[in-house]
Amino acid sequence: MGRLQKILIVVVLLLLNLPWLSDVLGFKEPHPLHGASTELPMPDLSIDSIWNGDFQYGIDEYLRTNFILRGLAIRTRNQLDYTLFDQTHARSVLMGKEGYLFEENYINAALGTDHLSEQKVSERVDDLETLADSLDIPVFVVLAPGKASYYMEFIPDVYFNSDSLNLNNSYNLWRNHLNMTKSLYLVDLHAHFNHLDDVFPKNGIHWCEWAQVDAFNIINDHLSSHLIEGLQPAKFVIDSSYRSSSMEGTDDDIERGLNLWQNIDDIETTYYKTSWEDIDDALKPKVLIVGDSYAWGVVNRGILSNSYMDGEFWYYNQVVHGPKYLGTEDFRGKPFDVHDVHNNSDLIYALNNFDAVILLSTDANLHVFPFEFGLIK
Repeated sequence: MGRLQKILIVVVLLLLNLPWLSDVLGFKEPHPLHGASTELPMPDLSIDSIWNGDFQYGIDEYLRTNFILRGLAIRTRNQLDYTLFDQTHARSVLMGKEGYLFEENYINAALGTDHLSEQKVSERVDDLETLADSLDIPVFVVLAPGKASYYMEFIPDVYFNSDSLNLNNSYNLWRNHLNMTKSLYLVDLHAHFNHLDDVFPKNGIHWCEWAQVDAFNIINDHLSSHLIEGLQPAKFVIDSSYRSSSMEGTDDDIERGLNLWQNIDDIETTYYKTSWEDIDDALKPKVLIVGDSYAWGVVNRGILSNSYMDGEFWYYNQVVHGPKYLGTEDFRGKPFDVHDVHNNSDLIYALNNFDAVILLSTDANLHVFPFEFGLIK
């Protein structure tokens, strides 16, 4: 065997063993990917696992997903497909006209192809109103805007070929039925932001950072009108603002999820420097937010402890977040487990421990809104 062949064999063996060698030697992946981690642990070695083939299969998956240069390879593939074919590899993400990035469920909501029926909305609103009537606190329903309904002119033409288009159907159904209730307070941010500029970034899916601040100041104004006398949520104070084409926060979250080499050009937008209105802690209400990821921006800014007192965010009504539970066993627990809810009486008792409930959804999630809130399984 020649010297060159020996060198090639050694190189191949090193490449094959890079995943576990990198773990042992503490090497870090040079080009980590954004999004959920796909790394796998080393499979357990035993006679049984070798005999039934589990170990061999596990090693194959481990080497495939933990390869230290995997990020480099995936980014290179993604960049080539994006540049040459306008193709993306992030789940449900697609490129619209002029390079605008969308998630498909927002397009379905904007065009009314998410197949939400009036009967479903009527039933859900009736259930929410029944629950609200049994509570001693106000319940607010917040309809947030969606990117595709805001930027409808950039939706690819192929989506307009359907015979069942009914623009903004889910939003219109929810708005109309909520307007007929007496126990639910509608905060229509979809309509508020519809004619404003720069509400959504070109390369992100959530509303812009500035819009999140304005939105929750509007919500807090509504809260103040219906809370018991003396309670007052603290609003964001906008100390200064500036324009920038360098995206901050979640304003380029889709772009980062594409895992490209290039930085896609962004549209200049507004950013705020904020502080909190000076409100005594004893006057701040305890507020529950139940909603989708459109609440995360202000939750991460500290609204649960700075605007409200011991506020909670039930993410999709599945996971509890809040300053009260940080570092405890209840952190990120299920709402009914955290609050010991087993029946309707328990639920009413738990909700009445808050001063208000905010139910929030963007239009892309209205077909599953309010995320089974109030249902006892």
